[in-house]
Amino acid sequence: MATETREDEHIKKMKEQVLRFTLVFLFICVCGVIADPPEDPIQCASKNTKCTITNTYGMFPDRATCNASEVVYPTSEEELVAAVASASKNKRKVKVATRFSHSITKLACTDGENGLLISTKNLNKILNIDAKEGTMTVQSGVSLREIMAAAADAGLALPYAPYWWGLTIGGMMGTGAHGSTLWGKGSAVHEYVVELRIVTPSGPEHGYAKVRTLDESDPSLNAARVSLGVLGVLSQVYIHTLFLLNIILVSNEKIMNRYKQ
Repeated sequence: MATETREDEHIKKMKEQVLRFTLVFLFICVCGVIADPPEDPIQCASKNTKCTITNTYGMFPDRATCNASEVVYPTSEEELVAAVASASKNKRKVKVATRFSHSITKLACTDGENGLLISTKNLNKILNIDAKEGTMTVQSGVSLREIMAAAADAGLALPYAPYWWGLTIGGMMGTGAHGSTLWGKGSAVHEYVVELRIVTPSGPEHGYAKVRTLDESDPSLNAARVSLGVLGVLSQVYIHTLFLLNIILVSNEKIMNRYKQ
């Protein structure tokens, strides 16, 4: 009788554990299906004016939001240059915001209600992929997910990356974002940027804004790689990837053939 009772209790506990596991599994599946990207961190009262910005978590360390007079969403380098030139000419403080503004710092705060936000949300084009050289040229607002997908289509892969693929290449460089790797120069994304184009304020002789192209022969490249957004607005980034997908596929094929034998 006592043995049957212990067995009944054991079976009951097993059923409870299975039920808990099933509920957790269903919760994860449902959440995965209905999950949506974060909202735009920039919210405006009237079209693109009278705006506020926070981050993807919905708060900064002091739980306050930042105000800005206006936000612009350039879609090309020409529009980006025009935005920087206008702000430079009118002596307005400019800050750059990414698609989700993932950082919890206040680097995106402008000069109160007179400041201008430049969002890289629409600077999201893959401009070129050279599979032979293992390189990609992208606009600064391209997300890590988009970079990884485009690289995979070309038989390439990134051996270095932070954990969240909603980050943009410009945001990763501006904050020195990194992941982990034993390959190459290390795990920081900016270490693999071999060239970039950055729009900086200038005088009237250059139309109040100037596009600078920096490569590895220019000592200023190191400063621009992790500039925290204080040197200008990144327009295009030229990054190096690796033929990892091909290497992995070939290795897996060799292993499978060995087992078949």
